[in-house]
Amino acid sequence: MSEQDLGTARALPAVSIPRAIAKFLIAGFVALAVVGTILAIAQKSIATAEAIRDARTLTNLEITDVVGSTLNADALVAGPARDALDKLVRDRVIGTHIVRVKVWDASGRFAYSDDSRLIDMQFPLGGSELAALEQGTSSAEVSDLNSAENGDERQFGKLLQVYQGVQLAGGQRVLFETYQPYEVITVASRRMWLTSLPILLLGLALLYVVQVPLAYRMARRLKDSQEEREGLLLATLAASDRERAVIAADLHDGVVQGLTGASYTLTAAAERMRAADPGAATVMSTAASDLRRWVRELRSLVITITPPALHASGLEAALTDIAATLELRGIDVTVEARGTEDLDETTERLVYRAAQEAVRNVVRHAKARTVTLTTARDGDVLELVVRDDGVGYSTGSSDARRRGSVGLELLDAVVVAQGGTLTVDSEPGVGTTVRLRMPVATPARIDA
Repeated sequence: MSEQDLGTARALPAVSIPRAIAKFLIAGFVALAVVGTILAIAQKSIATAEAIRDARTLTNLEITDVVGSTLNADALVAGPARDALDKLVRDRVIGTHIVRVKVWDASGRFAYSDDSRLIDMQFPLGGSELAALEQGTSSAEVSDLNSAENGDERQFGKLLQVYQGVQLAGGQRVLFETYQPYEVITVASRRMWLTSLPILLLGLALLYVVQVPLAYRMARRLKDSQEEREGLLLATLAASDRERAVIAADLHDGVVQGLTGASYTLTAAAERMRAADPGAATVMSTAASDLRRWVRELRSLVITITPPALHASGLEAALTDIAATLELRGIDVTVEARGTEDLDETTERLVYRAAQEAVRNVVRHAKARTVTLTTARDGDVLELVVRDDGVGYSTGSSDARRRGSVGLELLDAVVVAQGGTLTVDSEPGVGTTVRLRMPVATPARIDA
């Protein structure tokens, strides 16, 4: 297994399908709420623009279908023609949707208005008004009631003024202007917006509902992937245990037995030669003693690498055996194993492997004089602590990876997958502490 795989295994926590679906749906709801708000605002803006466009259309219809030929050159000067235009405007144009009508000539003079006081008053035309006048187009804007030309319209409140350029029969161009209450625009805009809003909300709701089975499938696949990864990690540990057992058996049945026999042979030969050649006998006795010392080293190594029958002998006995391998090397070891009863096999194996890897690192790197190995249970959590007073190392340096244990890294991935934590704290000159915390089933849960 590569380091990248180990990092990925540690990075991914246990997957809960309901929690994953809830997170996905909450994120989806927030996203849809943001999108829905933006679309609703945009839709309202579009509805307002559409209402203003309807106001411009209304002005154009009043010119073409109502005023018609009555709006001519004669109606722009005092006389019967203007009176006829005024009557038509008051009877058929002025009402709920239009409260004021003005007709400008090219010089900016009011040639007609239903408010007779404005007739013949002159004001400069703005750029949009001139463009509409010359091109025969229309424009609309909110009326500036503070301007002099609109002083008499303040009584109507906020207004929308619409300009429409008109070319009269004789070729003269005028600007036909209507003032419409903005409340009418607002009501029309709101009506259009409320008509289309349910469709938008229904579409977003359907999109949100469609996400539920997709979220479930994604969470299910992620859960399956995690379970598969956990199975592979456990299988890797099991394969490692089997391989170590084979190596330990080969060492015990082959090398250890052979060296033991050789030491006994040398001891017997030394005794036979002691009278004839004391010097050679001493050399042979020393060699036999060295062989027995190396046999003890090999046997301690066998104990270290061989996974014991944990569930049969108990975790406390297995931890004591691990500590014995340190005592053979002259290291003072303290073992305090509490709370190791009623553990499931997986937890026992992980705790043992963590202690095994920590002790192996002490032997390889620590140069420690004392080691403490303790276990304690706090509620539903079993904690293993292996602490040494060795040379230690800086966990943040580039040397940390070399000094660390690949076995611990692999074990860390499995521990995280089982809901536990494995941490290594070390400082130069202070020593190293390996701490494992694993959730365990209480007896009450086992009975249930």
